[in-house]
Amino acid sequence: MRFFSLIAMILLSGVVLAQESSFYRGPGLFSTRPSETKSLQTIKRFGPVGLGIDLIQPAFVMRISNVEEGSPAAATERLKKGQIIESINGQILKDIDPRIQLGQILAQAEASDGELKFVIQGEAQPVIVTVPVLGKYSSTWPLDCPKSDRIVRQVADYLSQPQATEGLGGIGMLFLLSTGEDQDLEVVREWARRAPAHTYPWYLGYGGIPLAECYLRTGDPEILANIQKWVDNASKSQHNDAWAGRGSALTGYGNGHLNAAGTHVVTFLLLARECGAEVPYHTLDRALRHFYRYAGRGNNPYGDDRPFTGFVDNGKNGKLAFAMAAAAALTPQGEDSVYAKARDVCAMQSFYTTTFMLHGHTGGGIGEIWRSAAMGLLHDKKPKQYRDFMDSRKWHYDLSRRFDGSFGILGGAGYDKELWGVAYPLAYTIPRKTLRITGAPPSKFSKRYELPAQPWGNSADEAFLSLDAVPDRDGRQQDLSDETLARDSSGPFIRRFHGADQPSDDEIRRYMHHQDFSIRNIAAFKALGINSGYIGWRAPGGQVRLDLVMEFLRDEDPRIRRAMFGALLQRTDVLNAEIQQLAVQAVRDQDESWWVKDAAIQIIGHSQADEIVPLVDLLIPYLKHEEAWLRNAALTALTPVAADERCYERVLPAMGELVRSNQRVSITLGFAPAIRAEIKKASPVVQKLATETLKETFTGYAGDKVAPGGLNTTSTYDYHLEAIAESLADVPGGLDVVYEIARKKYPGEILPYKNLFLRADPSSFGPELKQAIVPIIMDELVPEFVGRNRRKLLPLAANEVQSQRPGGRGEPIDELAALYRRAGHDQYDWKMFVDLRDAEWSYHSFDPIAAEQVPFDQLISRYREITLPRGMETWFQPEFDAAKAGWKTGKSPFGNYDGAIPTRPITKCSA
Repeated sequence: MRFFSLIAMILLSGVVLAQESSFYRGPGLFSTRPSETKSLQTIKRFGPVGLGIDLIQPAFVMRISNVEEGSPAAATERLKKGQIIESINGQILKDIDPRIQLGQILAQAEASDGELKFVIQGEAQPVIVTVPVLGKYSSTWPLDCPKSDRIVRQVADYLSQPQATEGLGGIGMLFLLSTGEDQDLEVVREWARRAPAHTYPWYLGYGGIPLAECYLRTGDPEILANIQKWVDNASKSQHNDAWAGRGSALTGYGNGHLNAAGTHVVTFLLLARECGAEVPYHTLDRALRHFYRYAGRGNNPYGDDRPFTGFVDNGKNGKLAFAMAAAAALTPQGEDSVYAKARDVCAMQSFYTTTFMLHGHTGGGIGEIWRSAAMGLLHDKKPKQYRDFMDSRKWHYDLSRRFDGSFGILGGAGYDKELWGVAYPLAYTIPRKTLRITGAPPSKFSKRYELPAQPWGNSADEAFLSLDAVPDRDGRQQDLSDETLARDSSGPFIRRFHGADQPSDDEIRRYMHHQDFSIRNIAAFKALGINSGYIGWRAPGGQVRLDLVMEFLRDEDPRIRRAMFGALLQRTDVLNAEIQQLAVQAVRDQDESWWVKDAAIQIIGHSQADEIVPLVDLLIPYLKHEEAWLRNAALTALTPVAADERCYERVLPAMGELVRSNQRVSITLGFAPAIRAEIKKASPVVQKLATETLKETFTGYAGDKVAPGGLNTTSTYDYHLEAIAESLADVPGGLDVVYEIARKKYPGEILPYKNLFLRADPSSFGPELKQAIVPIIMDELVPEFVGRNRRKLLPLAANEVQSQRPGGRGEPIDELAALYRRAGHDQYDWKMFVDLRDAEWSYHSFDPIAAEQVPFDQLISRYREITLPRGMETWFQPEFDAAKAGWKTGKSPFGNYDGAIPTRPITKCSA
């Protein structure tokens, strides 16, 4: 059994937090609650007060970290950076999350006289900061709530100013539309008429949504003409059904896609279609199908991949909820469509994931925008969970507010600024249902459009879109309507489920039948003796409960079967003949969910060759399945028998045909090394067919250099073609075939795919290639390299500069020497002129003075400014006399760490 050695510190976060008892009186709801053991943590904004607060030891002393210019705090002229705050309105920080307590203090002041009294250490009189009185939140906020209305108006007034940020791509305009007020509509109308047609998907999505919503409200023909330009740009930047972040055709980064950007483009295109814009089929319908399949099956992934599992999505699930909302608004079936179900199941993830707020790639702040906004879509359908969500997070909304009416996203790292923050108060306006994507009825300018009733999968796949728990074998169904954040969201669930006492079988069954995919996933792992964490990290967690595993695999509901098959992919040592047979049954079943089949096919791939060979005819058709996940699964499952003499004549040509026509990285990712390893072990007759198949695939590659919308995809075309060439080069005699074909295919290049030849063993070259390669290197590649790197090589050769990384990748001298070595000239190589391990060094060790010592958890690096001992200030100069200064001499190592000579390198991570 293989487990991940790295376990998330937060895996049992509640257990850890409960043990920190000297300050907190109990476990926290939010995983980012300040740790009472850290020497310094900063709450960068005390809401509209306009100052930041450092939390220092002992937990927690408050210290002013900054005062915002023009803020109420600055208006006092008495608050300065570095001052110690002894109390605010008579309160010291105590017992609970300091952020929540500060939010409560602010809310109390805004509900009364607007005064916050700061007692400052060393000051005889308290400092009074006055903020506007807003009243208190009503029990139904943000609806029917004067305080919420005032906050909404503050943000709207800020955005209406000529110099205010519009937000990324103009996302602030969506907030203005969401107020539902005519005065804000006019501001957006003027923006929508002149908004430039962006080319980056980030901007196309964030700005395109308010652009289309504005037209549906106004019917302005100038705006519609502008929308068409945006649509055209979205089409031109699309490839493989979705988008990268900056509109290019990528291969490695997210397998070519960045869903954080692309998901909103889908929403825009659906709205644009409702506006009456011409959206090509390949642009809209293919994208809708592509993103729809993520709903209810885990997290909207980073890029072109299967859905991720865990409770961190950085806002992509919320974005997907709005894309599905736009689809439900567009299609005549509306609330009866699968898109409405997909919208709700994506939105519901906000409730379960909020425990891990502010987690995510690049900082997590962006996730809070769409987690909060999406939860608003469930205001009516999940009223108890909506109320719990909003009431538990009101402190964060209040502390994210700025004194000028704008918002940041407190704790959101690079997203904690107006550019992103102006979208955060959508949490206050989504329930108003003033937008088509939030439930507004069609306008007189809406043009409905019939979308596919089932864009992906089959009827069994629709089960994954349910908001209800899975019925048990007796037909009983859990009532989830009373779930609370404190008891049932991801953090409390994980610490309870992975606590010191192992859950019973019935407890595992309970969560295996939960509505949420990630909760079911954790329950399935527990049945396999694995603790699965909030972001997918795994650790040992009890014994394998095989009876439960088999029970779940035989369950009538596809949600249970998929969770169990998926978890087994990480515990393949548990697989047995009975499990394999159930996987085969799933693949044979015409009515089985595609999502279940995807995992079942992968399970089959972990069988022995003798077990896979009889299934070859069952698996080969899946290489042509319309779903990329199933093509990838079949490719993976067939790889172990691709070179088997019992079936290679059927498998290799089928694989070759898939590869010949494929231009999606996610389908063949990792396939080439695996298939080459099988071919290397094969008999000559198998290798012969492999060579012929790869040659046909290489010469007949059917990829496109231009996507349907016009995007230049030459980079992805070349990527796949080179991968085929690399595989061909790896079979016996393949390099000669590559050389022969490539020279004809690329007559203008000196040596196409030169790295394949330069990395290869020359003994594998055929006679013609052996004869040709040395002259090519010496007469063509060496001069080409020298010419291209002349500016770097000449100073190095003249000893005018020192190599930055001798022996390292990208070092021109090394690369040039490598070319000579490949041509048989090995005299140009690095040679040892002195072994520094035998050298005598002069050295002196000392401790920095106390004032220069920095708490370890505050160090950005291992380096800091220090004061040198007297007489050693010029130690680096040639005339410095080390012996006179009292330095010691000796061989390395001579440094010390914590009073001893270290036996390994010391880094911040390993110390």
